[in-house]
Amino acid sequence: MLNILVVLIIVFMTALTAVFIYSSMLFKNKITIQIVRKTELVSELITRSVFDLMSAGHAGGRYLNVLSYGNILGVEDITIFRLNGSEAFGKDILEGPVDITQGRGPRRIRRNEEETFKKAVATVNSAGFFNWEDKTYSQYVPLRSEGACAVCHDIGKKPLGVLKIGLAAGSDLSLLNNLKDLIWALGVIVVLPLGALLLSGAIIREKNRLYGQLQDSNTSLKHTYDKLNETRNYLQMILDNSKVIIVTTDTDGRIVEFSREAEVLLEYRKEEIIGKDVLILYVNPEQRPEHMKRGRPLGDEIWAVRNRDVVMRSKSGKNLHVSLTLSTMLNEKGKIIGTVGVGKDVSEHRMLQFKLMQSEKLAGIGTLASGIAHEINNPLAGILGMAEAIRDEDDLNLIRSYTNDIIQYAVNTSNIVRELSSYSRSVNSETRSTVDLAAIMENSLKMARHSSSFYSIELVTGFEKGCFVTANSGEMQQVFVNLIINSIHAMGDEGTLTLKCFKEGGFVKAVVEDTGHGIGEEHLTQIFDPFFTTKPVGTGTGLGLYVVYRIITRHEGSIDVDTEVGKGTRFTLRFPSSESSDWE
Repeated sequence: MLNILVVLIIVFMTALTAVFIYSSMLFKNKITIQIVRKTELVSELITRSVFDLMSAGHAGGRYLNVLSYGNILGVEDITIFRLNGSEAFGKDILEGPVDITQGRGPRRIRRNEEETFKKAVATVNSAGFFNWEDKTYSQYVPLRSEGACAVCHDIGKKPLGVLKIGLAAGSDLSLLNNLKDLIWALGVIVVLPLGALLLSGAIIREKNRLYGQLQDSNTSLKHTYDKLNETRNYLQMILDNSKVIIVTTDTDGRIVEFSREAEVLLEYRKEEIIGKDVLILYVNPEQRPEHMKRGRPLGDEIWAVRNRDVVMRSKSGKNLHVSLTLSTMLNEKGKIIGTVGVGKDVSEHRMLQFKLMQSEKLAGIGTLASGIAHEINNPLAGILGMAEAIRDEDDLNLIRSYTNDIIQYAVNTSNIVRELSSYSRSVNSETRSTVDLAAIMENSLKMARHSSSFYSIELVTGFEKGCFVTANSGEMQQVFVNLIINSIHAMGDEGTLTLKCFKEGGFVKAVVEDTGHGIGEEHLTQIFDPFFTTKPVGTGTGLGLYVVYRIITRHEGSIDVDTEVGKGTRFTLRFPSSESSDWE
């Protein structure tokens, strides 16, 4: 509508200007015609008077009488010119009275009048000339040889001369000039608003174009916003319905996002936990920076750690065992904006695993039972014999000797019971600490020696002192007892058992190697599966190596197996050294 209104205004202004200019041109033409008619009338009268005066001859100052007509009817100039452009009676001018000629000498046609003069001569018709400088209108009237003039002059086609009559037209020409100036002024006045309207029209068109683009952009933006909102709602649904703990933080460790499962398990409402330090969720706050350090390669700010066991504390103080995956969070530009942690409550799993480990320990104790019984029966038999001898002996020195033997037998038996008790006790309350892996292997060897099958086994050891790792000593002892007992069973009555522990780079390596029957290639991929065993029914639980693998991986270690059927098996364990900051 605005565009249409602008167009209508432009059309109206243009039409109004055209009408005014047309009217002005008509008015100008009327004024011009009026000047011409007035001059023609005066010219006719003066021409007749000239013929009348000049018919009686040219002498006697008659030409001066003709010139005297210039004082009437607004005539400013009367001159008779020859056909060559010079004044016809210039001699009379020079001889005439000064007051008539006002000191004027003979004249010639001016350059700006030559064209009009020649036209009048050539056509033998009157011709007019506007002199805008003098503000006059001159009429050039050819004088034919007719009437009284024919008496003295030959009658021919060429005129005898040309009468110039100059009529003052100052007022009329001023009016025409004013009218012309008015037309220009009106044109300027009209052009300015027209230009403004055209500029406004261009601005309006540009505005409409920009408005259209803005509408398109707004539609696109709204569509994008709806998509983003839909995506955000979808992600929020995922966050709310995921049965895992999801906690994100900013670069300062303050909590930014808290999933619904985290609210349920950790008993904090999202509104009250947002903005707080994430360390309040950890039983041991040092676990988080420790895992972050181990997950960050040297010199790299982007890091990730997977499936790390941490203990978190709920709002009510309840401890939760959580398997946590923690990593840096990047924005679309690749800049680190915080961390994201995804954890799963494994408290029940840990309890079942603990019970499984304990059952495996009990199974191991059952395996050692015959050897332990033999170890205990021998000192008990000695104690009984010494006691009976003391009862019938009177020699105090001999009695003292028997007593010392009884004490030694009792100490040996006590050590066996203590070792068994230490191995079989619960490790639920034990925490990780810095332990010497070589010392743990020696203790595990002592425990495994109680096996009745151990006595025919050749032993080769190589324990390097100072092989420190961060571990749970009870769990590590269970690992090596299981591996040693499995090696003894694989060798049967005879063979060589090799135990080594040494440092290599930033790691501590432990080797348990036997010369037994080896493991078949078809079974090699299953040996760490739960309840898998190649032993006869009733002689194995199938949990030994499964428990070993779980303990090793939980301590960030690895286990490799090299085996050959009929020649033996070598287990190589590798753990990060607690004395090194290098990570491979």
